[in-house]
Amino acid sequence: MTITFPYLSIKKLQKYAGKWVALDQKTQRVVAHGKTLQDIAPYVSGKKGEEKKITAYAFKVPRKDEGPYVL
Repeated sequence: MTITFPYLSIKKLQKYAGKWVALDQKTQRVVAHGKTLQDIAPYVSGKKGEEKKITAYAFKVPRKDEGPYVL
């Protein structure tokens, strides 16, 4: 499965290098960021009963000298 965000560039994400971010699927905007996945967990849906939360993709932005993270 490939997920693309045509309006979000690598350049815009560089300020989040080394941090976890949550991207809203509909608006393609960063809705939360933090040092750990737990920091952004309250902003990301995924559990039954939490449908009112924003449906977002969460991932860690690699630093400039790192390759992509694969989980």
